[in-house]
Amino acid sequence: MTAANLTPYDAIISKRDLRVYTDDPIADDVMHRILQAGRMAGSAKNLEVNRLIVVTDQAVQDALAEAGDFSSWIGTSAAIVGFASPASELREFDVGRQAQNMMVAAHADGIASCPVTLHHPDRARAAVGLPDDWVMPMVITLGVAVDDHPDSPLKRTRVALDDLVRQDRWS
Repeated sequence: MTAANLTPYDAIISKRDLRVYTDDPIADDVMHRILQAGRMAGSAKNLEVNRLIVVTDQAVQDALAEAGDFSSWIGTSAAIVGFASPASELREFDVGRQAQNMMVAAHADGIASCPVTLHHPDRARAAVGLPDDWVMPMVITLGVAVDDHPDSPLKRTRVALDDLVRQDRWS
């Protein structure tokens, strides 16, 4: 099954977080669909306070790599999309919904992605020029995956559905 004919379910269950990309750019129409998928995510109370910052400039990507504790590799992606929000109105669930929509849409179009937490808000703010009262707690990376992408050193078998799900009560 190719990315072009993935069902939504197949796109969700086959998506992997990938961290090694080729130098190929992302086509404008594909990037538009990815961003549109983020725009269409639900928003608490329909406030839509998040703004997306698309970063392709290498110097800005390198500065963002310094904003996370485990993000040294993010400057190798074709694009980084940051999720910015007024600090007083940050709704992390909304950020997650946007990110997941975008990553699944990217995967369906053959683009690899990975979510990244930014642990140093001041560095993230400085990297993209956010106002002092805004935060950017996470980004996603986007790019064309290398053909021989290595397995994650953290690769594991998923928790069985019977172990994951409880019905009505814990026990």
